Amino acid sequence: MAQPRIFALIAVATVGLAACGGGSTTGAAANKPDKVQIAAEGPFTGDQASIGAGALKAIQLAVSDFNKAGGVNGTPVGLLIWDDQHSAQTAQTLQAAGIADPTVLGIVGPMNSGVVLGSVTGLQAATPPLPFVSESASNTKVTDSGWSVAHRVNARDDAQGPADAAFMIAQGAKKVEVMDAKSDYSTALADQTEAALKAKSIPTQRDSVKAGTTDFSTIITKIKSFNADWVYFADEGPEAAPFVSQLKQAGLTIGNNINFLGTDGEEDSSIITKSQSAYDGAYATNITADPAGVSGSAAAAYVTEYKTAYGPDSLSSAGPFYGSAYEAAQTLLQAIKNSPVNNGKISRADVISHLASDTFTTIFGSVKFNAKGDVTGGGIYVYQAKGNAMVVLKQVSG
Repeated sequence: MAQPRIFALIAVATVGLAACGGGSTTGAAANKPDKVQIAAEGPFTGDQASIGAGALKAIQLAVSDFNKAGGVNGTPVGLLIWDDQHSAQTAQTLQAAGIADPTVLGIVGPMNSGVVLGSVTGLQAATPPLPFVSESASNTKVTDSGWSVAHRVNARDDAQGPADAAFMIAQGAKKVEVMDAKSDYSTALADQTEAALKAKSIPTQRDSVKAGTTDFSTIITKIKSFNADWVYFADEGPEAAPFVSQLKQAGLTIGNNINFLGTDGEEDSSIITKSQSAYDGAYATNITADPAGVSGSAAAAYVTEYKTAYGPDSLSSAGPFYGSAYEAAQTLLQAIKNSPVNNGKISRADVISHLASDTFTTIFGSVKFNAKGDVTGGGIYVYQAKGNAMVVLKQVSG
């Protein structure tokens, strides 16, 4: 994947700094920490802002809601904004500042698997270690490597890959072109999906493209020669519009003589417009639920709140992780609030302990992490491009 430009943006979001709504007790005041901060980290600008910008808004909203409810025993939580631009090198620089500040107690994010894997050793080696709760990093190594700091609320590649393969097979797939974008995320997910297809004796052809590719003519020629009836593209979105547009120009029309299944980031409705509707009929899966498609008062109330805060049409640009980002922030904030306060301070070690042991209340229901830091019961959701929207069809796993 092409190396994105390195741009470090560090800001303090002064969201929801009002005092708590309920009256404080003497005991609560005695256990009031002097200062509490968390960081939101992800690609909030740049080529992957489509998955990051909405997630940041969700985290800001979660912190604001938490502070309105009283914060940590009356102390409002400050939010640092770390725009890592999908770069592990930038992430390391941003995280170093947080590691050095003991009042920074955790990170919501990083969002990209490659960024996590390229920076996590620094978080783990800190004294105390700096924990994170990712809303979207799905590579199995994120939680299989024994890092106590690692947690995520989304499903893993080894759940999504087999589920994606099973979906295509159920739809009658006979030959599948499997593509990745040469990133830790996309390559690992494509590997999982291809293995599951081959296990069911479905022939595959494998190709890779660099992030930012705009000319897909060589791969499209190979697809036609292979006579694929499905294309599976494990990508985070930016390449989908030019790719499907060129497929159609080459005589391969989605829903007619070719089918398409994308992944996280490719359930973005803007791809339909950018491709001049060549994406219509395409499918995409996501490793977390869309709150707008989840029954239950908490999810519905959150959707209403999000639209009130950011505009009635804000969901169209919220991206795939505006729900899981709020959920991840909820778990981290509750773990911090559940931790003891000693001499006005909370230890990251205690936050990690509570992340490992507590059950958290979120917009998607109860969340509890297993010994690795994975959430139990994570689902895979299928979307389809219909008209100008990506419509949730079903949950296929979890």
